[in-house]
Amino acid sequence: MRISKAPEERKQEILDTAMRLFSTKGYNETTMADIAKEMNVVKGLCYRYFDSKQKLFESAMDEYVKQCGEVFINLIKDRSKPLNKRLDLLGSLMIETEENSEYKSFFHKKGNEEFHERLTIKMCRYLSPYFEEEINRLCELGELNVNNPKILVDFIMYGQVGLLSKTDDNIEEVVKEIRNYIDILLKA
Repeated sequence: MRISKAPEERKQEILDTAMRLFSTKGYNETTMADIAKEMNVVKGLCYRYFDSKQKLFESAMDEYVKQCGEVFINLIKDRSKPLNKRLDLLGSLMIETEENSEYKSFFHKKGNEEFHERLTIKMCRYLSPYFEEEINRLCELGELNVNNPKILVDFIMYGQVGLLSKTDDNIEEVVKEIRNYIDILLKA
């Protein structure tokens, strides 16, 4: 018997199944046919939503970024705390997220460094507008004096990519150093 699902539900099922298989079998070893077989559907159904494995993977990463990013966005927007406290909490959250990530085994697997770096860049791209908005707001209030908030935010966000992409470094030490440099930049 054929089971019909709403398009968004089916699309999410494909994304979830794909990431689960990418995590267990590896990206290169997983085919669209494998994903369809795991879902007990025909391969053409997967291609109806995603015309290539690459596009499916990009969409899966985008969904994962949104899922993980919401917690960061809520903290960035939490104006009940001063900026330095929010930055401390963001650092702790970054460590926690990195350690407890649903797909840590995939993104931190030896040989998947490029995937982890792409994920990190996507996360920077997703979060940067929220940081920039907050830095602009704090400048308008006179709490910060930054000539170009966009450049500052881009420097902070994208400057972390190489550091956070190294899977063999101690994440706690890296985040602590990043946090120190952010303080220096904000006080300059």
